[in-house]
Amino acid sequence: MTRHAAPPAPRRHAAPDTPRPAAPGRAASKRHAATATLRRHDLSSVLLTIGCVAALTGMLLAVPVLQGPDEPELPEIRASELSVVVPEIPSDVADLPQSLLDPPTTETAAPETSAAAPSAADPEPRSAAAGGGGGGGGGLGSAELFGGPSSPWVQRLAANAPLDPNSAEYVRGLNAETFKMAMEEWSIPIYYADASTPRHDVPLTVDWAPVGTLRDVPLPSEARADPMDDAHLTIVDRSTDCVYEFWGAAGSGGGMSARWGNAIPADSDGIYDAGLATRASGFSAAAGLVTAEELRRGSIEHALVFAYPDTRSGGPVAPATESDGRTDSSSALPQGARVRLDPSIDLTTFGLNPAELTIARAIQRYGMILGDTSGAFTIYAEHPQSLGGGAYSGLLPQQTSLDMSNIPTQHLQVLDLPAQSDRDSRPVGNRCNGY
Repeated sequence: MTRHAAPPAPRRHAAPDTPRPAAPGRAASKRHAATATLRRHDLSSVLLTIGCVAALTGMLLAVPVLQGPDEPELPEIRASELSVVVPEIPSDVADLPQSLLDPPTTETAAPETSAAAPSAADPEPRSAAAGGGGGGGGGLGSAELFGGPSSPWVQRLAANAPLDPNSAEYVRGLNAETFKMAMEEWSIPIYYADASTPRHDVPLTVDWAPVGTLRDVPLPSEARADPMDDAHLTIVDRSTDCVYEFWGAAGSGGGMSARWGNAIPADSDGIYDAGLATRASGFSAAAGLVTAEELRRGSIEHALVFAYPDTRSGGPVAPATESDGRTDSSSALPQGARVRLDPSIDLTTFGLNPAELTIARAIQRYGMILGDTSGAFTIYAEHPQSLGGGAYSGLLPQQTSLDMSNIPTQHLQVLDLPAQSDRDSRPVGNRCNGY
């Protein structure tokens, strides 16, 4: 099936106070207050002992010294002439040295492990929301829609992930095209529905369709397909956690039809087991998109989907489950191939604007997966028509497609390719499509 798509902060210890003479009776009251407040009996005992020894010493020195007849007379020393320095006890817990408050521990924290430790040029990303939910607002991205434990979209790549032996040749083929991002045309509008959204059966009209209707689809009244020939449309149902998607959609509400449609749980990996998605690779059309929300928060925590003209014939490679590839060139990549930017390069040295840098970091950390055949080397933004006016304001110019050639695609790497698998597509039922 051919579906074209073109263009805690560290804890600080209090500094010790400078010792000073205590006023009569003040030291004792402060010791009592500190003991009552902090219940540090050992500390109080030590200080009380010091005070008692000092007082006893003063009493002994105040008694005239017994002298022998041949010894010189010593001067009399009275207790009032003594100045006993007792350190002042802080009245607040925060003023005490931490070593007096918390006993030392002999436990050693286990080292934190990561599949791919970020380099100095690749700071730790912000945490993505837990995967598995379609709700919470539009434009959340594939990490939220398809973030299950086996999802390839949210697997961060190890720095030492093996590369394909023909990586350099594949990258030259990719760079024969200008790198772009589809936005207002040939992209994917995503609308959100809930339990109150009217539901309709949608006829599927393409002649090879193994089923003729996708039933009980929530269709928001404002939902409209992308205006180009592929006419993609995706609806995320918050009430059922299902993603409904259409290719060749036309009409709206109860009058909607589509050439093909399918549905998949949002807590899945976003890949149809035996193909028959609305992308040629078996990937959900909602997977791998760049969203306005992600650009605004400056972090994309999933792989991107991309397309380009020369996809290899002979079937897909995992994680793709079908393919419309038709090129026999040695530089042609099979659908399902994963590429990434070299993890050793510092992306801050290429003069990228904030949106470009956010996208480039996602490609470096998670890669991008070949999901379709198209007329250009393209990644995809969520279509702004489903987001309301000004969704990309201050982030990107809102155009039909954007030139992304500032991103250094000459530093792409192709990860080791699995074997191709040429198998027939077939409908596989799930809790969302009812097949």
